[in-house]
Amino acid sequence: MSEELNEVGTNQDEVSAETPAVETPESKTFTQAEVDKLIADRIARANKKLDKFADYDDLKTKLSTFEQAEKERQEAEMTELEKLQAQLAEKDTKEQTLAQQLADLEKAVQNEKIRNAFNQIATSNQIAHLDDAFVLADLSAVTVEDGKVVGMEDAIQALVDNKPFLITKKQPKPIGESTNGNTERADKTAEQLLKDAAAKAKKSGRIEDRMAYASLQAELNK
Repeated sequence: MSEELNEVGTNQDEVSAETPAVETPESKTFTQAEVDKLIADRIARANKKLDKFADYDDLKTKLSTFEQAEKERQEAEMTELEKLQAQLAEKDTKEQTLAQQLADLEKAVQNEKIRNAFNQIATSNQIAHLDDAFVLADLSAVTVEDGKVVGMEDAIQALVDNKPFLITKKQPKPIGESTNGNTERADKTAEQLLKDAAAKAKKSGRIEDRMAYASLQAELNK
């Protein structure tokens, strides 16, 4: 048994001597110069990357300044546009106001012409109470053309036909009453009155006295 164990031990020694020993890699060591170089390389690479963004703040500032200037420019343009729009709106308002004033003035002138024509024609048709008659008259067909009133005669005639109570009856002038409203003595004869009227007309030469004499003569010859 001892011999066998000794043989086994001998065999193991032979195997150990024949098998090469496995080398264990040792950790690589760096000198201080190598370490400094590695650090310097890494810093250089980092700085190179940072160089790409070195002007970022400057670009950001310039962009902000540009955007602010553009905003102010747009606001200035908008302000000018608003001023122009306000001026145009004011101009339109003034033009509309002026046009309305002209239309009102033209309407007032037309109304004045219509009223004057009404008073004149109504008076010639012996219509009394002109204000009331004007309200009652149908003037819808009366117009003003080229500054002249058209259709008033027909309107007055229709008013006379439909509202005869508006007509005032002309009172005959008493014999001997002159145009100035004085009345001669009632005891004078018609012949004496006519003689006096003729003498007055001859003496004064006034047209009124002559017309009074002619009117008295016409009344006496009826």
